[in-house]
Amino acid sequence: MPRRNPLWLRLPGSSSPSSSSTTEELRLAALSPYSNPIDESSSIPDSLEHSPAKTSDDGSEISRANSPSSPSRSPNKKVSWSLFDQVSLSGEEFLLPRRFEAIELIPGTSTRTSFATCSATDLLESEHVTIRKISLQDPVTARKEYRNIILCRLLPHPNILSISEAYEVDSMLYTVSEQMDGRLSDIVEERLTHFVVAKISHQMLAAVAMMHQNRIAHGDLTLNTIYVNTDADLRLSSYGKSDDSSECLEERFRDDLLSIGAIVSRFLMNEEEMFKFSKSRNHKDIDWRVVLEGSSDSGLLDYNARSLLFQLLEGRQTARDLLHHPYLKSFRAPHHQTVERKHTVVGQKTSDEVLDKLREELQRFNPFNMSEIIL
Repeated sequence: MPRRNPLWLRLPGSSSPSSSSTTEELRLAALSPYSNPIDESSSIPDSLEHSPAKTSDDGSEISRANSPSSPSRSPNKKVSWSLFDQVSLSGEEFLLPRRFEAIELIPGTSTRTSFATCSATDLLESEHVTIRKISLQDPVTARKEYRNIILCRLLPHPNILSISEAYEVDSMLYTVSEQMDGRLSDIVEERLTHFVVAKISHQMLAAVAMMHQNRIAHGDLTLNTIYVNTDADLRLSSYGKSDDSSECLEERFRDDLLSIGAIVSRFLMNEEEMFKFSKSRNHKDIDWRVVLEGSSDSGLLDYNARSLLFQLLEGRQTARDLLHHPYLKSFRAPHHQTVERKHTVVGQKTSDEVLDKLREELQRFNPFNMSEIIL
């Protein structure tokens, strides 16, 4: 695995398995059909228990007691049935497929507010993931989650967080996605180089350009809704919360660009100067002379940086056009997939239709009828 250049500390427990043997043990643990939900110690089949002992180079037998073994299950895990385990993390209950080993509850989330998120390890792929559960009892939430899942399938993008697994249990939707190292808000105080700022800007514009090309506005671009890894690889947390109406669509596209401009200005300018721009929702209220002149106080000495920020806040060019801006010349503008707009519109469906369609989408991830399981 290539060594990353950290911009900040990684999350606890983010190290990966150190050897191929450990990886293989993890895969066997996740795939083994012999797991006993009552007695974990008897989960090794006879064919493996009585297999010939391994020997070292000099022919001596290696003790099984000293050989690598898969990590033991957490003591707070209650077995529900053969394929899924009920896990308690800080009082929050999760029902997880046995290929996922829960690590900890992510602070700031709670089922008391209808959602909760935990970090976990995918024992099959030897990767860290984030598992989120959210209540579907609220029709607005159900519509938003269905919209995000269907857009993930129809319009996948490397800079938008994808969903690898999804299932429903007792009106709670579970989604599994890649674990990121942090959010943009975690590194906003870092003194980043222009190359890193340009890389972040390019990825935001690439994701938004694909959405705009498909007549989809995001409507929720902030420092807290955009994830980033230590190598500055970026993911939008979702496809946004904007509705599917075609009314004022161009204005909402400009709002997306203005939001990106506010984020970029936060990295390029000091807090006092940035405040003037990030709080402005109307480009007519911005004093463009401050942006164009630049100063050592604001940090906007780079002409191309000032030019990109000006055009983002002005909102006259499209996200696709801005991908070719000189400030982003180190990166190649991607080609975007397009689909017919009628396939991405969910706003005209009733609440019951949305739930039915959502459950149809979940069948693409999991063949089991998870909606019949009650904790």
